[in-house]
Amino acid sequence: MPLNILWLAHRDPLNPKAGGAERTIYEVCTRLAKKGHKITLLTGGWKGCRAREDLDGIAIFRYGKNLGPHLALPIFLLKNKYDIIVNDLGHAVPWVLSTFMSKHNIVFFRHLHARSLPGQVNPLLAKIITSVEKCYFLIYRRTPFVTESSTSNADLKNLGINEELINIIPPGVNRDLFHPMEKSTFPTMVYFGGMRRYKRPEESVYLLKNLIGRLEGLKLIIVGTGPQLVSVENLVKDMKLQDYVTFTGRLDERELSKVVATSWLNIHASVTEGWGLSIIEASAAGTPTVAYNVPGVVDTVENGINGIRVKDGDRYALARSALEILNNPQKWWSSSIEVAKKYSWDKTAEMWDRLIREIADK
Repeated sequence: MPLNILWLAHRDPLNPKAGGAERTIYEVCTRLAKKGHKITLLTGGWKGCRAREDLDGIAIFRYGKNLGPHLALPIFLLKNKYDIIVNDLGHAVPWVLSTFMSKHNIVFFRHLHARSLPGQVNPLLAKIITSVEKCYFLIYRRTPFVTESSTSNADLKNLGINEELINIIPPGVNRDLFHPMEKSTFPTMVYFGGMRRYKRPEESVYLLKNLIGRLEGLKLIIVGTGPQLVSVENLVKDMKLQDYVTFTGRLDERELSKVVATSWLNIHASVTEGWGLSIIEASAAGTPTVAYNVPGVVDTVENGINGIRVKDGDRYALARSALEILNNPQKWWSSSIEVAKKYSWDKTAEMWDRLIREIADK
């Protein structure tokens, strides 16, 4: 039986700042829509955006920015009856009213924001958000949770969430988009993990610096825009690496997939991840990853198969691992593809569908 589903999020897949979290919303919700469910996405907007838009079976309603959808939520719930509400915590602030106005809720917990806040927001706001996270067990006392990785599962239990309420549903990968292509004729590394402070894009530049002179023709491609872009560009200039680095800005999906697939190695340096979707996308394209061993990444980088994890912050270990892969890349390209075969958006959406129906029937 088709269900009427309300998905609460702070951004939608068409938002100029959309990333991996919004990719999951799109891939899951479009598949739920194809199963006959009615999908409404209540979200924030941006300057010049449409207040109402349809996207492949998803009815998008945009209100204000970050606080907009929270203020609009009570009106939505008074005017409409929903069989299930997905409380997406992609930006930490809980959707408190949904738990009071509807008995059928799912909380989608991406990752522990307390790890990624330092340097992104002022210390007072960071403390407030961290305190809010610690209250999840009270706000969502009897509510089922969905999370993506074993580390996020552990984080939820540490926050006091009953283990029986936690469901792990890993993301999938679009293999029609991310698939193997002919590699570049010279060793190329790519960074496409986001240009925010907690993503540490500058680590890709330090890695390049440590490899210069050890591999002939080495190049680095940095993809994306964001708050850290200028500081990374300045770092490249300070290190006199302009001849080795290309900044592409934001790319559309097809352009991005080509850059990732033709590269020899992906660099991932985030402080924390809910999952590390870009790692699996790179694997599907036959591109292994070197990464710091941090929450979320432990699930997506299978050591020795689709990449190598090293101690967090150990730049020399990261360089040694990159050399190990770049000096013998073919075997890594093949084994990376095998890891990605485990993941499918169809499988992810099917798991969501079963859980949604189960909760709606209670």
